Amino acid sequence: MELDIINILIIISVLLIILEYKNTRNNIFYFFLILVVGFYLVNTNVFSSSLFSLEPWKLIFIILIFGITFIISGLIKEKTFDVLTLIILVFLGSIILIISDNLITIYLGLELQTFSTFILIAKNRLSIKSSEAGLKYFILGALSSGFYLLGLTILLLTGFSLDIKDILLFSNNYLSLISISLFTLSFCFKLSLFPLHFWIPDIYEGSSWDIISLISTLPKISVISVITQLLISTGMLIGFSILSIIIGTIGSLNQTKFKRLLGYSGISHMGFILLGFSLLNKQGFMVSNIYLLVYMLTMISLLILVIRLNFNTKYIIELGSIKFINKIFAVTLSLLILSIAGIPPLSGFISKWLLLQSTIDIYYNIVSFVIILFSAIGAGYYLRIVKIIYFQKKASYFVWKSIMESGKSNDKLNFVILGFLFFVALFLIFNFSFIIDLVNVYSTNIF
Repeated sequence: MELDIINILIIISVLLIILEYKNTRNNIFYFFLILVVGFYLVNTNVFSSSLFSLEPWKLIFIILIFGITFIISGLIKEKTFDVLTLIILVFLGSIILIISDNLITIYLGLELQTFSTFILIAKNRLSIKSSEAGLKYFILGALSSGFYLLGLTILLLTGFSLDIKDILLFSNNYLSLISISLFTLSFCFKLSLFPLHFWIPDIYEGSSWDIISLISTLPKISVISVITQLLISTGMLIGFSILSIIIGTIGSLNQTKFKRLLGYSGISHMGFILLGFSLLNKQGFMVSNIYLLVYMLTMISLLILVIRLNFNTKYIIELGSIKFINKIFAVTLSLLILSIAGIPPLSGFISKWLLLQSTIDIYYNIVSFVIILFSAIGAGYYLRIVKIIYFQKKASYFVWKSIMESGKSNDKLNFVILGFLFFVALFLIFNFSFIIDLVNVYSTNIF
């Protein structure tokens, strides 16, 4: 079933790129239109497999991948044949990871993502930092692949099946636990979790904003869909999650560059998300999925705002006096940052509130203390950005430089999407029960 679906997606994507790549907007539109038609044909048994025979929670992840890919395709500035091809390959790798139940197929999806992302990061050959970021991503990606292949080899040599469901049946075997631990280390690279977290600030700094929107969303969503199926020994993952929260929060305190700040922030938030999954109960699964959804929507909103308004600020201090240049930009940016910080009554507060409630209910007192303490510390550096935006003056040279370089975008579709996501970030807290009900429905197959 998996290979049939993958072949269909690959054939559709390649044909579409060949026929329509000169007209980028139509290319993206027809890409998603043909995929919808293809899924309909699969569901009507024209082919031998059915995408909709997947578990409901996998379908939700696929829908999220589709939506974010559609948004990212509009944010990419260099809409050339090779760049669009690589983005679609990352998209296909994400789909493979979500629908696969076999460890070898999962490895193929991981490598497809890693190599495509590596080329996209290093595509700016005139920038030393871009080349350095691409090289670091390649080396650490090779290291994570080595961990994965080592775990795979242990399973093969001991005669275990490579299907995830069969591995779970022998979860008490120490060799199976060693293999799953090695898989977890490999996934830590993609999720920017401790101990393979140190690459993310340098990669963010050396990448353009549109590539950051790619590497901060699609790989993380797809890998989370895999790691939730391999959660057996949670002690290691809880430790990694707590250390990621601590390192990400402390690392953000002394940052002066906006991209590096977002990189460390991503480390911290991935720690919060994986902490909920590692609780191994339905409530933790529900909370982590809500946290993942809210964080991804808020981050993609922030990136749309930054990219579409040609936000060329490198240092955080350059945000000073930006309210005099673009008041709407200043208000929107401030509220999105406060939502990521988890300040009530914004939607980011819901995630941390529910996660804290989940840990308290099962008497994880130390974990609850870590959540409270480092959420408070993290709110400090987010509030510092808002303080710089509204209360810190900037030299007149930089003010006029920002005015002269500020760009205007005529892409109405992206601003409509931004408006909708911004509305969600502001008002989700007033009625978020429908998200809880949705997660409860599709999580019944796991717990």
